[in-house]
Amino acid sequence: MGKLLILTGLANQKIDNSIHKDHYDRMHEKLTQNKSYAKRMVRIRSKTVEPVVGIFVNFTNMKRVNTRGIKASNKHVLMVSLVYNLQKHLRFFVIKQTYLPKLLPFLKR
Repeated sequence: MGKLLILTGLANQKIDNSIHKDHYDRMHEKLTQNKSYAKRMVRIRSKTVEPVVGIFVNFTNMKRVNTRGIKASNKHVLMVSLVYNLQKHLRFFVIKQTYLPKLLPFLKR
């Protein structure tokens, strides 16, 4: 194992914790202590997050990101999510027709 770390250059690297480690630890504790809560969270995630990822992969060509670098790929993902949100907003945008009740008495004649 030590030779593998030396060959890959991972022997001298320091492993740091994320700044969000306390949040991860609290969530892990909640999920391991309360199994019904964990099942409910999995159901909520499968209803909300995973269909969006499926739409990204299947309909917006996110099977592969053909950009170089983290910044460019981040920009690509942000643009895809922007397109998704705009499509969703336009699909459910309802125009309120305030002039129709005023015209109904004239149309009944």
